[in-house]
Amino acid sequence: MKILLINPPQTFFPGSQAVVAGLPLGIMNIAATLENNGYEVEILDTLIADFKPRKKGDVKYYGMPWERIKEEIKQRKPDIVGITNPFTAQVDNTIKISEIVKDIDNEISTIVGGPHVSVRATQFLKDAENVDIAVIGEGEYTMLDIMKYYEGETDINISEIQGIVYRKGNTVTLNPQRRFIKNLDALPFPAYHLVDMEKYLNPKRIRYRSTKYLRELSMITSRGCPFNCIFCSIHLHMGKAWRAHSKEYIIRHIEHVVNNYSVEHIHFEDDNLTLNMKRFESILDGIIKRGIKFSWDTPNGIRADKLTIDILKKMKKTGCTNLTIGVESGDQYILDTVIDKHLCLEDVIKMAKICKELNIPIAAFFVIGFPGEKKENMKRTTEFALMLKKEYNVNMCLLIATPLYGTRLYEICKEKGCLTQELTPRALSEGTQVDGVGLIKTEDFTPEEVKKLALDAVSIHSKLLLAEYIKHPGATVKKIMRHPKAGVQFIRRVIGI
Repeated sequence: MKILLINPPQTFFPGSQAVVAGLPLGIMNIAATLENNGYEVEILDTLIADFKPRKKGDVKYYGMPWERIKEEIKQRKPDIVGITNPFTAQVDNTIKISEIVKDIDNEISTIVGGPHVSVRATQFLKDAENVDIAVIGEGEYTMLDIMKYYEGETDINISEIQGIVYRKGNTVTLNPQRRFIKNLDALPFPAYHLVDMEKYLNPKRIRYRSTKYLRELSMITSRGCPFNCIFCSIHLHMGKAWRAHSKEYIIRHIEHVVNNYSVEHIHFEDDNLTLNMKRFESILDGIIKRGIKFSWDTPNGIRADKLTIDILKKMKKTGCTNLTIGVESGDQYILDTVIDKHLCLEDVIKMAKICKELNIPIAAFFVIGFPGEKKENMKRTTEFALMLKKEYNVNMCLLIATPLYGTRLYEICKEKGCLTQELTPRALSEGTQVDGVGLIKTEDFTPEEVKKLALDAVSIHSKLLLAEYIKHPGATVKKIMRHPKAGVQFIRRVIGI
């Protein structure tokens, strides 16, 4: 049987985070596992294939037009179509792909996986009538079992496949949860050979992460998160048990992409890259010993209390260009009692000071607008963030608390009646961003008040950035030439229009 794995187009709503295109690692991992077990697999990344925006009202769609997607599926003639759904905000596009597949041939089986489906699998299958199976959590071995079931290679019954929700007639059935993969080294590298790597690596392409216009890609070296931040849904998809590839596996993986694809920069996208500091340091030692030349960063955020000065020195030596840390709040009380972060702000300051001394650029995530916060708590957060910028040149990444499905924040908001509207894809897209519309209202604040606090802080931060850019006019002109729209947006923010 032939399997086609699809990455759907994406939608951009005004005030939401800009749509970007990067390697579809989820389906690339699944494809590699299926191929290793003798299955014929193809990948169709509709987002990177045709990134031109198509506007309808105030909404922009990026990726292949639907008619072209239909023709691609017809030409490839799959028996099974797997569709990824990385974000709740993009779920409508995933459902649209399933409708196209069934319109072509109702006998083609449709399978959907990803974070949103993992959290709301049963409801998703009820809403998406053209999807046959939803995969919960990690998909590599689950998809393998599904293929064995369809091909009749084993006596396994669909009711025995762990980690899925499936449709049988008008009935939707939830099977027992699958255990998370312990030995990640047993998994092959992502199926880089099944996609056109030049479309992702060409420095002139649409940027997935902002770097120095290098040949860049993302890599994940571990899975799971043992922490329990109120707003985070990662453990619902990847579990609380932290599991990691070995040092040897990671070194081989890095060498593979550097040697075979001339990769110059790697974004380590782990949720807890440095949780095991001994393991992480051994990876750095391995890079130094093997003399692998590349640069890297941590855009998904790491913990400030899981770094030492020795590790930071080795990070710089191995090519670290900038770090992003997850701080979340500048108010210790909110961190401890509301967000449940278990992070000491003193550790953040210590790390910021060391990074400044070592000349390692750093940015920090902050989130405001939680139930239990007051405006003065949020003000402490923005003041702490701006202090870090002034004292240690830590760039501020400020977000608005968004109640994602399955999180404790969502449950609290539902219980206390804090939600201002239904959690539609549009609402969730816009709700996180400072320029968007918040979704939480309490007796202590309104979304409009949170937005004003955020925009005021962003305005001050932009002025601090402007002063920094003026000191380096050459580099600033290059940035504006590369991102003219972003440059205009930045200037408008600085002058307050």
